[in-house]
Amino acid sequence: MTGCLGARVLGCMGARVLGCMGALVLGCLGAVATPAAARAQGSVDADRVVTAVRAAMAPALPYPESDEFGSLPKDGKSTTTWMVKPHAPGDRSIEVIANPLNLANQQRATKAMAQIQASLESAQRRSEAQYERAIAEAKRTGRSQDVDGVTLSDEGVAGARIDAEAHVTIDVDFNKPSYLFSIASSIEPSASRSMSVPGAVAIVTVPSNVYRQKTEPAYDDHFCPAESLVFFGGLGAPDVDRRSETSFQVTAAATSSAAGAPVRSLVLRLRGNDTLIAQILRTSDWNAVLELLK
Repeated sequence: MTGCLGARVLGCMGARVLGCMGALVLGCLGAVATPAAARAQGSVDADRVVTAVRAAMAPALPYPESDEFGSLPKDGKSTTTWMVKPHAPGDRSIEVIANPLNLANQQRATKAMAQIQASLESAQRRSEAQYERAIAEAKRTGRSQDVDGVTLSDEGVAGARIDAEAHVTIDVDFNKPSYLFSIASSIEPSASRSMSVPGAVAIVTVPSNVYRQKTEPAYDDHFCPAESLVFFGGLGAPDVDRRSETSFQVTAAATSSAAGAPVRSLVLRLRGNDTLIAQILRTSDWNAVLELLK
């Protein structure tokens, strides 16, 4: 297990790479696009919209740029807490990443790594015991059995938590006839009572939490990062629909009130570090975003 853990790339804490596992963990929130929505968005320069959102968030994100991979500060020496990945043409997301050269970030990563190592070693012991039982059963019956390997999911909640706390992803979506987001969580998404954004139709938030799902023959714990959905423009109030004990859908439909505007509706989806999300919501220049809707 030590060799696997050593393959973790500290500079990419928001999207960890383990050389022995070769898998990528994505967030728990997704959006549904339609061909009609794609055509509507295609009539507006998406890069212009994303650039305007980035500029509006500049007061909340006074951090240096990272290199193009989001691994290290572009200057190779900055020790600020965060760094911002530069914009690539066509990219609809803004990535804010924990700076691996920052001492506090290094200390948090080291602490989490110890927890992750314990989880992986436990998973390895379970896998080895299962393998031994499968060999014995094959000798007795002549039938082979599948054996579970060790995967990223075996890192447990600690691995998912360090990912979430080491980044914030801001997805920019606009001009859809409707928006749908799926969230796996033990806590129901709800309208924010503690945070307001000037000009926003609504803010729907989910605090970071651990949720449990049935995985035969037991239950597995999963981590849901903090999330905020900020709705602007010609949209009705978003609805939250519980699909199961740990599954929710947030939907919002466009109204006719913004017909004719180049950018008729806009939704920002922020996921990751809850403290940084609150900072972005509190100190961004939201008037600059509202200019897009005029």
